[in-house]
Amino acid sequence: GFIGAVNSTSPYNYNSANHELELKCVEQSLELMAKHDVKCTFAITGFSAEEGKYPYTFPELIRKIYDCGHEIASHSWRHEWIPKFSQKQVEKSLARSKSVLEKVLNNDFSLSGFVPPHNKPATWIRRGAYSLEDAALYPLFKMGDMSNLLISLKKTNYKWVRIAHNPFINRLRKKEFTRAQKVFNYKGTLILENHFTGFDQKIVNYIKEKNQEYFIVSAHPVMLSFKDGRPESMENFVKFLNSISKEENIEFARPMDELQKFNIH
Repeated sequence: GFIGAVNSTSPYNYNSANHELELKCVEQSLELMAKHDVKCTFAITGFSAEEGKYPYTFPELIRKIYDCGHEIASHSWRHEWIPKFSQKQVEKSLARSKSVLEKVLNNDFSLSGFVPPHNKPATWIRRGAYSLEDAALYPLFKMGDMSNLLISLKKTNYKWVRIAHNPFINRLRKKEFTRAQKVFNYKGTLILENHFTGFDQKIVNYIKEKNQEYFIVSAHPVMLSFKDGRPESMENFVKFLNSISKEENIEFARPMDELQKFNIH
């Protein structure tokens, strides 16, 4: 959404055309996934569901996404860089984004998932991951450690989170970060650990060849518009769906569909 575009671009480098392009890509992706009967998850900032004017807020589009059968997850309230904020501020963001997104769906849906903006924090001491790339390092910044975010998620009634971190042991083994993927119950929260970004043939081949239970695939809608061969392009997305959706032994699942399997209520 608009607020995410403002907070994720370099200072004084906002381009409104990219935001409107993003919304068009969302519409195109909805049409494409409907043709393949594929359901996914859209992580959306709470600000985008607030009262306001299109294209700065777009509650009607959020309702359309939900009505198409896709899961709605929180992407925070205004795309905050979580490690830099206090725990109280993060919990306010989590609570408000959950509340406003549920309200715009007439409270027919209990939002359960969270996708941290900027894929931060990436430090999780208990899982052996410490990211020197974070702008707000733990322990100087409490929310720079994933363990504290998980505490806040439990307090605000979230049930799953997609995270991105690189355990130190994987670096020693030179294991590819994007392919070290797991889905597991961690103290009552479903963890989607690491993910592919994009839909190129390399990822298609990997999914078909590897005997993994889960493959976590993500992309940013505006990237679907790119024509320079990037993995997230619409051309690759079309090929990905044409190929993967035909595989009888591969099923698309939304995180909320997996909660019961992991005994998370």
